[in-house]
Amino acid sequence: MTTAGSDLAETDHRFTRKEHDLRLRVLELGDEGEQGHLLVFGEVADGCLVRLHSRCLYGDALRSDDCDCGPELDATLDMIQAEGAGVLVYLEQEGRGAGLVAKARGYRYSEQHATDTFTSYEALGYPADNRTYDLAAERLAALGLRSVRLLTNNPAKIDALHAAGIEVTSVPLLTPVHGLRARRYLEAKRAHRGHRIPIVYIPFVAFSARSMRPRWSPHLGVELFVPIAILCALMVHFDQLGSAAGTALGALVAFVVAARQRGRFARPK
Repeated sequence: MTTAGSDLAETDHRFTRKEHDLRLRVLELGDEGEQGHLLVFGEVADGCLVRLHSRCLYGDALRSDDCDCGPELDATLDMIQAEGAGVLVYLEQEGRGAGLVAKARGYRYSEQHATDTFTSYEALGYPADNRTYDLAAERLAALGLRSVRLLTNNPAKIDALHAAGIEVTSVPLLTPVHGLRARRYLEAKRAHRGHRIPIVYIPFVAFSARSMRPRWSPHLGVELFVPIAILCALMVHFDQLGSAAGTALGALVAFVVAARQRGRFARPK
């Protein structure tokens, strides 16, 4: 039987993305419940960036605006490339482990009954979330990692790494949301699965009920002032929350600036 080290050596090659070249090695996960791959970028060590990412064909490949999966994957690779090292665990857990057909059925049920996808899955007889991360955590530990910075909002991923003896520093992964369905999905993940998505982060954008085209809310100034004031207060009075608050504040400001620069939102006529 080959070892993880020998398997990695056999896949050692160069990877280029956005004109940035980086060493890449790949290790397969072979368990029936947790299939996928570890993509090891650069020379990883304790404290490196790690992302456990469940495959999402719609978001990752088709660039759907209905979820945050594609932007999360892009942000992960940008951060790993910027640091020159990190691990992406790409898990074959489409549709929260239920599969692509179940995911499509869930979307259809949600459209027909105005429910979130967690509720729709359960109504159709699927588990709301059938994913596990235990094997992925074990493989990370087998790489010799004892501490990581985990790019996630999902507490279940943090718990899995803790169980494998890995110390975790959680790094919130907050990306711009480009649609009403994606906004509702974020709200559902926070409500049903305890994802650490700040309430103030969920976009301050009003949508036209007729066209579903985003536009600036007439109360946007007030809506932005309140969360920014809260985040600033957290940073001033609670030093231990400074990093998380700063990350959320930065994501919020970046979202608004990018939206205005790209002309994505038009003022209501």
